[in-house]
Amino acid sequence: MTARDNGVDLEVFHRYAGLSLPRHVSYPMPSWWSEVDATEAESMWQASLKRRPQNDLSLYLHVPFCESQCKFCACNRITLPKNSAAAAERTDRYVRAMEREIRGLGETVGEGRRLRQIHWGGGSPTYLSTELIERLCKTIEDTFNIASDAEIAMEVDPRHAPVELLSMLRRLGFTRLSLGVQDFDEQVQEHVRRIQPLDLVRDTVRNIRDLGFTAVNFDLIYGLPYQTMETVRETIKQTIELSPDRVAFYHYAQIPGKIATQRGMHHDQMPDSDLKLEMFLMAARMFEEAGYVFIGLDHFAKPDEALAKSLEDGTLQRNFQGMTTGGDLDLLGIGASSISHLRDVGFIQNVHSVADYAECIEKGETPARKAKLFSPDDRIRQAVMTQLYCTTEILPAVIEERFGISFGEYFARELGVMHVLEQDGLVTVADDHGIRVSFPLGRVLMRTVAAPFDAYLEPDSYRVGDQHMFSANA
Repeated sequence: MTARDNGVDLEVFHRYAGLSLPRHVSYPMPSWWSEVDATEAESMWQASLKRRPQNDLSLYLHVPFCESQCKFCACNRITLPKNSAAAAERTDRYVRAMEREIRGLGETVGEGRRLRQIHWGGGSPTYLSTELIERLCKTIEDTFNIASDAEIAMEVDPRHAPVELLSMLRRLGFTRLSLGVQDFDEQVQEHVRRIQPLDLVRDTVRNIRDLGFTAVNFDLIYGLPYQTMETVRETIKQTIELSPDRVAFYHYAQIPGKIATQRGMHHDQMPDSDLKLEMFLMAARMFEEAGYVFIGLDHFAKPDEALAKSLEDGTLQRNFQGMTTGGDLDLLGIGASSISHLRDVGFIQNVHSVADYAECIEKGETPARKAKLFSPDDRIRQAVMTQLYCTTEILPAVIEERFGISFGEYFARELGVMHVLEQDGLVTVADDHGIRVSFPLGRVLMRTVAAPFDAYLEPDSYRVGDQHMFSANA
């Protein structure tokens, strides 16, 4: 079945797909954040505490180490062979710094507040020795009031997940594991340097289930070299057979100018935009036919899974971890390059370099280096973006009640753009100015729908050749 068979106007798709627009994993995007010093960072923490003194918390720990380097990866990571004196020294130093940062944040904002979510990302958190993982868990337990029903999750590399390690994680209270699967095709795996046979992943999933974890996630990527409709179809079929509770189906981001390892990819073997569109539509159809709920831009979850329930109760959010639950929580980031999201206040990001991070902590200095203090307009537009990316619709009444504005007046220009997009079949606009993203074209071009609400974008962001895509009625 082709894109046209699915109701996609390819002429419209090509016109908008050529725009270079942000992914909006946050709003405002990090390119608009600024340098921050210790005094400014402390002021933001105190403002958050004053505004929401009893609000529950989420904790993110960034562990940047990996045993090997995948070509596609754009994460902040360090490739470091294990079982060497140098590896032991660097990881121990890094964990000691994380422990100090955890205790410091606990003293600053954690007293009397429950910790409802803990997420370990990377890199590969399972790179750490069992001793270091246990130490970090003990530090968190001693510092924060962890809710009895807290979700404790870790990103796991199936290539380095023996049952003994999984058993330890379960004993330490972990409830959810996320597996970086990416693709099951052998040729694709060999090219991107991520070789993990189907049987290995199947055994890992079985061990996770047998040990009593609440849920298992899969991360998949489409748009990689040597992927075809047939190989992607087979990967999705095998994924459905393994029955993960949640699936992220990410579009591969090719940015070789920033990511050196991507320069070794065979660019001439990458699927073109039309083929990637077909892959996306096929995946959406296969997952929905298998009973998964299509959530936001690129996530799928079983109907009784936490992500699907979060969509129903309005606590779904989109951030640097993808689609997540706990939209009402303040997020505290621990480790190099990690980001704290203080609700209604702003973002704070730690220094990127692992060595600089450890040195800051050892000197008793703040590791915070960039921040964005939200303006009233930022908060309004962030709420609109969250609605759009998470629920594929914008509900003006909710925005008006929360912020005391007239949606039609505040977003008059943006609504003019929405009417243009409506003519091209990306959205429908209701009489009350409510906006609903169409399927499939609007879902595929979600960033195009979101872009007019981004006050930081330059007008030329909407230009293709001599035509200004958002000039009409705007």
